[in-house]
Amino acid sequence: MQCFMCGAEVGNDKVCYNCGADILLYKQIIYTSYVFYNQGLEKAKVRDLSGAIDSLKSSLQYYKYNTRARNLLGLCYYQTGEMVRALNEWVLSKNLQEEDNPDADRYLAEIESDPGLLTKTNSTIKKYNQAIEYCKAGSRDLAMIQLKKVVSQNPNFVKALQLLSLLYIQEKKYADARKFLSQAAKIDSNNTTTIRYIHEVKERLKEQNTGRRRKKNDVVTFADGNDTVIMSENSFRSMLDNSRASFMNILLGLVIGLLICFFLVVPTVRDNMTDDNTDTVLALNEELSDAKTENESLQTEIENLQSSLSAYDDKQDVATSYDNLFAAQNYYNEGDSVTAADYIQLVTRDVLGEQGQTAYDNLYASLSPTIIQGYYDDGNNFYTEENYESAITNFKTVVEIDETYNSGAALFLLGDCYRLTGETELALECFNRVVELYPSNKWGKQAKVYLAADDTELSATEVGE
Repeated sequence: MQCFMCGAEVGNDKVCYNCGADILLYKQIIYTSYVFYNQGLEKAKVRDLSGAIDSLKSSLQYYKYNTRARNLLGLCYYQTGEMVRALNEWVLSKNLQEEDNPDADRYLAEIESDPGLLTKTNSTIKKYNQAIEYCKAGSRDLAMIQLKKVVSQNPNFVKALQLLSLLYIQEKKYADARKFLSQAAKIDSNNTTTIRYIHEVKERLKEQNTGRRRKKNDVVTFADGNDTVIMSENSFRSMLDNSRASFMNILLGLVIGLLICFFLVVPTVRDNMTDDNTDTVLALNEELSDAKTENESLQTEIENLQSSLSAYDDKQDVATSYDNLFAAQNYYNEGDSVTAADYIQLVTRDVLGEQGQTAYDNLYASLSPTIIQGYYDDGNNFYTEENYESAITNFKTVVEIDETYNSGAALFLLGDCYRLTGETELALECFNRVVELYPSNKWGKQAKVYLAADDTELSATEVGE
């Protein structure tokens, strides 16, 4: 430990031997900082990251040169998906202690070794901020779209998971909210916000289940002569449980009644059965005919109701589509093409009128570069993360709109994703098309390499056979 006045090394003395400064209080402050650091370390080991962050912040408030606490704080931020805060702590740690700081050196070196990480982080932050703006403007659908992209790029971003869960709670989609809250709880097990949301979801689900399981047999009704007796089910069951002797008497009476019925009633029924069969069959035929007629009537009524419901849904979709079209046009006029592109993708063109479809086509043509660029960027991010299924979805959308996009880059990357997922025939189709369109650029040349490799493999197989 060094003296805070002159920097001389001090031992267990209360006063610095070099400058005479009183260092007792200074030692107590540093020891308190290490106590909070130990608490944060214990919490981090059990995935209580929010608690660890609070303890480590307290440690640094007492002693800002506690390098271990600062590096661990950056690591906790990194685990919760807050890359910017993590970088701030590690860079500050390196500035405060440039020498003998291996943890900060290792963390910063790992980030520098991945050149696409900072670009992806920047994109994630922009989308998260855009989602917050959508929430403030009341556009929950657009906010959820952005947050889903954020979570796909950074699955550990706890705040994005919490905000997405909150939006699902507001939309009354409690099962989806519980799924994302469970994911957040695995990352930070003792986050108070996550726990509060989980309790809220459980209460809402309990209310739904309680509403669905309404007790239909709370009361029991039966006739007693000319009177109708109504009593609670619990009381009725208690009466039966407390009347075993009466039950045995009733059972004995039933047995006697069955014997009388068998010896006296059954022979008479047998004699009359033959005469009644014909009447019974006729009556059943009439009932069956009436049932068929009623069934046809009900089927017609169901079809009419479905037609009415379909027309109502179409009207609802018309209003929503026009609202989204107007919103897209307004954002485009204000120069915000990204938001306009998000809104126009929510429009259902078929429900619009002739003028509406014309306006949609013109605006979509203007926003098409922005829409394609968005899908292409997302596809590139998924491709970098080796999430090839999601990358295929985005690149396929780009190719369907414009297969020549970016000089064949989207078409080549789509083929490469197919190759990496084992769909060889689709990959060869894409590579052949790239060679046809761009035989001389880098994408065409790389496609030729893959095609030549495939031909070589095929020839080797034939020789082996």
